[in-house]
Amino acid sequence: MPETLWTFETLADANRSKLEEVLRAGSAPDPEQLNGWSYCGWNHESVANLSGRKFKKGFVERDGKPFGYNEVVRQDKRGPRGEWELKLKHGRPRRIGYFRVAPVSGEPPQKFSQPYRHLGILNYDVAPNTGLNYPLRVIRDVVALPHPGDHTLVLGKAYVQLGFSWLTVFYSYFVLGHRRRIEQEQG
Repeated sequence: MPETLWTFETLADANRSKLEEVLRAGSAPDPEQLNGWSYCGWNHESVANLSGRKFKKGFVERDGKPFGYNEVVRQDKRGPRGEWELKLKHGRPRRIGYFRVAPVSGEPPQKFSQPYRHLGILNYDVAPNTGLNYPLRVIRDVVALPHPGDHTLVLGKAYVQLGFSWLTVFYSYFVLGHRRRIEQEQG
């Protein structure tokens, strides 16, 4: 049976069981290959309507370590095939939810992450998440490349960690694609 060639759109349309299969079979992204790129993101689950199904995720280095952020985009009601127009605040993109990029195996072992020890993680428990961003410190995203070595497409699974990590709840699968080079990093 030939290997499926996944695209942003086919992953956005896939069901949960297929997404889980692709995630577990995927490989960890190389933080060096993510660095300097911004991705359009689509939250798969309808619960994500609370936070916005569309978003952008940028990857940069901060203090010599892999780091990233989310940017708020307008929700155009066109699903994963619409536009990703940034929402601006004082002429700059609205950034929320900063995270460090690491291998899952480099994080303290936790029950939710055991099946994904070979993948990457975006851990939001970082110092820049202060003020209104402070509650986002509970987010943990497990991430994989559906096609090993191809960093143009990333599949993720978001969790919310409650109660000092003893309770971790699934939030949404998400797809990152349509990547663009970050022209200039702004704080």
